[in-house]
Amino acid sequence: MPTARAAIDTGALLALASPRDQHHADALAVARQHLGSGGRWIGSVLVLAELHGHLLRWREPRVAHTVVDRVRADPAYEWRAVDGELLEAATMNWLMRFADLRLSLVDAVTCELMRRERISTVFAFDHDFVAVGFRLQAS
Repeated sequence: MPTARAAIDTGALLALASPRDQHHADALAVARQHLGSGGRWIGSVLVLAELHGHLLRWREPRVAHTVVDRVRADPAYEWRAVDGELLEAATMNWLMRFADLRLSLVDAVTCELMRRERISTVFAFDHDFVAVGFRLQAS
């Protein structure tokens, strides 16, 4: 049986990291179920950069650096590099196509990775992913 794969969004990582996050309990439940069944999350390095930026605003630098390093090295995640071609495809296929949505460039890159890797589910609390045709991972 192949390993279940889902994309991951910065909001899900933040919810996992912060007990004060409104989605923390739901995020923990999704993570337990997904990882318990051998699942893996796919994300771009832009998601890690966005996570790091948020953590630096809320926590001490050493904590932010440690969290990002642990997530980066965790075998439950597969991190994809982002090059100019991927950015162009994300811009044209997602930002320009869905110009009325508040889709960020990071989200557009995630959408393009999902399209390329045939992943239909994303661990996120951002409903813009649903608006462009993907499913949110649920517990």
